[in-house]
Amino acid sequence: MKFKVLSSERALKDLNKLSKIDRKRIYEELEKLEEPFKLDIKKLKDNIYRVRVGRLFRIIIEIDFENQIVWVAKIDKRERIYDRL
Repeated sequence: MKFKVLSSERALKDLNKLSKIDRKRIYEELEKLEEPFKLDIKKLKDNIYRVRVGRLFRIIIEIDFENQIVWVAKIDKRERIYDRL
């Protein structure tokens, strides 16, 4: 089952702050979000999940199963991502 992937402005701003190498790694994971359950994801609460990108980065996503949409909410380093969920 394929999902449509949408990104928030916040996620795009977070992505633009990263180095070129890190951005490339994140983009590769974002492309795989059409099938999110094949990735290293973990449920945080309700429909909010985190996607692990290596040891350093995490992507916070919200999954709308009814409309088959994955909403990319936030991208940041592991130590900061969970501060304001």
